[in-house]
Amino acid sequence: AVGDEFMLNRIELKRGAKVITKSARVSAYQMTLLYLVIQFALSLADNYVSADDGTWVQIGDMQFQVQSLFHHAAFPTPVVVFVSVLVWLLGCVLDAGYIQYHQGVRRGEEMPIASLFDGFGFVGKIVLLNLVMAVFIALWSMLLIVPGIIAAYRYRFALYNLCENPELGVMDALNMSKQQTRGYKLDLFVLDVTFLGWSLLCVLTAGILSIWITPYIQQTDLGYFEAIKAEKGIGRMPGRSPDEDEAFHHDDRF
Repeated sequence: AVGDEFMLNRIELKRGAKVITKSARVSAYQMTLLYLVIQFALSLADNYVSADDGTWVQIGDMQFQVQSLFHHAAFPTPVVVFVSVLVWLLGCVLDAGYIQYHQGVRRGEEMPIASLFDGFGFVGKIVLLNLVMAVFIALWSMLLIVPGIIAAYRYRFALYNLCENPELGVMDALNMSKQQTRGYKLDLFVLDVTFLGWSLLCVLTAGILSIWITPYIQQTDLGYFEAIKAEKGIGRMPGRSPDEDEAFHHDDRF
């Protein structure tokens, strides 16, 4: 079966991800350090205005609780909401910039540190895409946890599609992801499971190991993305203009 053959390539894709990460002309580890530090600062700011006893801060996919350095009275609700929304928006843009950096590295391009902020060039689509995905996943989650998890994997490549081609419409990016992940959701789940050990080590090192593991995981995920696109012929292909990609926009509305 195609799925079984694809699973056998996991080791090769991981090996390739390591080579690509190390080949970056602008260090992937320096970029990741900046990315995680900004995430940490945003999380700290968000939690500072929403709590006055202890603070949860997030580094990558992990959360840590630290004691607030400055005790303060509770902030007004509008301030808390405004800061939380602002932090979420900035986080979405940073995630897109981080993905674009790694996509550029895969293409052999020199991606400067400033490319982390390239998402501001199409911030509206990034925010709308994240909102739509959040709504769809939440609606599926209302049926039970498993449908929500399946939905998350269904839209896993939507942001990749948008970052690869910012001219895409939000629904096009979502629909392409649905087509791309069809038949491969279990493979992607297994891929995530194989990284659980590394994630645990990141927690045990207070997130420090994330500087090296985060780019490795990101490049592996992009490797799967590229392999699935090549297998199905859906998405932006190397050397193909965005206009030619119109042939791959499936009309598969929600």
